[in-house]
Amino acid sequence: MFADPILEKIALRPSWETVDQQEFPRLGESDLHVWCVPLELNEKQAELAHAWLSDIQKDKFYRRASAGNEESYLAGRYYLIKLLAKYSACQPEEVLFSYTRLNKPYLSDKSNPIHFNFTDTSHNGRSYGLLAFSLGREIGVDIESLHRETDYSTIVNRRFSVTEQQLVKDENGQVNPQRFLCLWTRKEASGKATGQGINFKMRERDLVEGHAAELNYFDENDTPWHLTQLRISDSLIGCVVHQGHDDLALRAFGEQKAEI
Repeated sequence: MFADPILEKIALRPSWETVDQQEFPRLGESDLHVWCVPLELNEKQAELAHAWLSDIQKDKFYRRASAGNEESYLAGRYYLIKLLAKYSACQPEEVLFSYTRLNKPYLSDKSNPIHFNFTDTSHNGRSYGLLAFSLGREIGVDIESLHRETDYSTIVNRRFSVTEQQLVKDENGQVNPQRFLCLWTRKEASGKATGQGINFKMRERDLVEGHAAELNYFDENDTPWHLTQLRISDSLIGCVVHQGHDDLALRAFGEQKAEI
């Protein structure tokens, strides 16, 4: 549950929309679309997902399967491919991916202006995926469960700037898990957007403004970026980072209301 006034102030709770199957939402140049879906498939959907995977993705799937995460991986690719096909007005089997040197996926068809990113997390025994889409702008997204258990202090000391460390710690010097995950999703999403993944000096990218934590844009190598903190639910926190300082019109589609 969100009990921290700082998070209440900075994290946007989206208005989740229904989807008219006869008129799929249009993605415009000033739009930012996010989808939150449970990573579960029925038998027919799983068969389709297997058929849509490229050789590279099948290799990734089998390597992920060894860790027991095959269902969530397959479901994530199913929804990603299905949504990209809808936005591109093509068939799912026509959606082909290429990968950067640091393994960021993008559409092989360079004439297609759609940019996308995908992330997932587990909560109460279920896996959830958060997908983000924009036109002509690099984009990154991350989602975390507020019930995640981890060694917060060690990560904070290694990866957070001095200002960020001050923000996430309470008056007793203990790390506030909610504030930590809020900032961690910013770190992850910004790394995905810039194409660096987690291969950047996180401590040198300060993603708060003092104790207010209201930063909504930053610059990286002369490129402007915009940050949107998302309150997905009372238990899930997310962040989307897109290229450019300007606000985009956010539309959100959720698991209970979106059928794709």
